[in-house]
Amino acid sequence: MKKAVSVMLCLFTLLLFCNCNTKESETVPVTYDRTIALVNSVNEADIWILPKTEENLKTTLWGTATAGKMQLHESREVQLEAPADNGLYIFRMIDTDKMYYSAEDIVIEDGWTLEIKGESINSVSIVVTDKDGNTTTYEVSAARL
Repeated sequence: MKKAVSVMLCLFTLLLFCNCNTKESETVPVTYDRTIALVNSVNEADIWILPKTEENLKTTLWGTATAGKMQLHESREVQLEAPADNGLYIFRMIDTDKMYYSAEDIVIEDGWTLEIKGESINSVSIVVTDKDGNTTTYEVSAARL
């Protein structure tokens, strides 16, 4: 009898533990509210342009790339998620040479162009051009993975 009670308690505990650690998957719908031209003038890479949020700043898993396997000198029209309340974006890129690039506090609106430029693998910048042709340049940090 003691053995049966012990087994039942173990099964009950296991069942309770399993139920406490499972979550229903939550899917948050993505809202795209701007389309931009993205130009890669650095190296073949996967590129992420994400709203600047605490969650996006702390994680190294950014989901599906904004522009996956973008070739050198390729230009592509991409859709961006609506920005966070601060109106800013972050930029992340991993190229085929295993270089990681990042920039923050990027302002970009619908119809603008974001070009990734580089004189060398360690000297990369982002140039954002608005609809009137005005440009803003952002420094990009680079590190080998």
